[in-house]
Amino acid sequence: MSNSKNKPLIGIGTRVRKSPYYDSNIKYGVKGFTIYNKMYLPTGFDDPEKEYESLINDVTFGDFAAERQIEISGSDAYDFIRYIQPRNLEKCQIGYCKYIILTDNEGGIINDACLLRLEDDKFWISPGDGDVILWLQGLAINSGMNVSIHEPDVSPLQISGPKSGKLIQKLFDGEHDDLGYYKARKTALDNIPMVIARTGWSGELSYELYLQDGSLGNDLFEKVYDAAKEFNGRVIAPNTIRTIEGGILSYGSDFDRSHNPFTIGFDRLVDLDQKNDFIGKDALRKIKERGLTEKLVGIELEGDPIMKAPENFWNVKSNNLKVGRVSRAFFSPRLEKNIALAIVDIDNAEEGTSVVVETPNGDLNSTIVSLPWFKADKDTHLD
Repeated sequence: MSNSKNKPLIGIGTRVRKSPYYDSNIKYGVKGFTIYNKMYLPTGFDDPEKEYESLINDVTFGDFAAERQIEISGSDAYDFIRYIQPRNLEKCQIGYCKYIILTDNEGGIINDACLLRLEDDKFWISPGDGDVILWLQGLAINSGMNVSIHEPDVSPLQISGPKSGKLIQKLFDGEHDDLGYYKARKTALDNIPMVIARTGWSGELSYELYLQDGSLGNDLFEKVYDAAKEFNGRVIAPNTIRTIEGGILSYGSDFDRSHNPFTIGFDRLVDLDQKNDFIGKDALRKIKERGLTEKLVGIELEGDPIMKAPENFWNVKSNNLKVGRVSRAFFSPRLEKNIALAIVDIDNAEEGTSVVVETPNGDLNSTIVSLPWFKADKDTHLD
């Protein structure tokens, strides 16, 4: 089904789940949705460049409920968490958040996720798009461990941008001014229960309000909207430009199960020397010993500004041979360059290597660069 301009539409129905913020998305002018974790996820409220400018200069907020949480609890929950992923979590205390990857027996990546430790034997995993809960429930069945795995009533609302710390300060009367980076705690806003965490998928200073009562989603949205007016707040969707700039990856797009952690630069999330066993440990050790055959890199592309993200992978070529593929690309206003994320053969991964990228608008001369262009901002800017 298409409209008069022959642009594809997305059907809204009962089969796909709506977030607790769905009505707020409609009220504030959402332009479209995609399907993410079997839920409608906003794709934009304005031009990506306008949303980007608000994100890097002021404060933005939006519906990230498609980060569907997975709760793991029980007396063996900690041991189970150690088993399903390769990061060493010996120092993961209550109230800590950790970025993790889930690997299969061959070392492939099932998904990446943010891990929150809420209690001694209670964790939340916030994964990218994919059936992670089914994977974990399947692992638990024959694990012999005492764990319960289910999806709780939890829906993140993300607040991002250099003024987000001030917005949080205003919303909670300074109660969480001391919340550290990648830390979380239980809280409430006018009796709306939630967990607040200094996490987020944006590249800027971010907080996530993990709402714990879906019936109050639009109430929470309105409170944030009203408080954000003072800081020139804007409702946005996940921003492609800023995440590319920050080298912040998207599962299923920038990488998938056919890739291993070393290929995409996630070495820091793999501890092969820990005594603890985990899924894929032997395979990952062999992969590391063999060395990389391909690598995730940044690319700068010549040509006119790219104002629409690729709908398909773009081939990367060297000497007329395919050596990789671009997953996401856009024009960066700050850099005044076209930038992209790609996985290329290791022989073409060195910074400064010249390649050609095949795009719908022709072949573009391009250069391999290191990531990221801009690191994530971790300063609360409260002073």
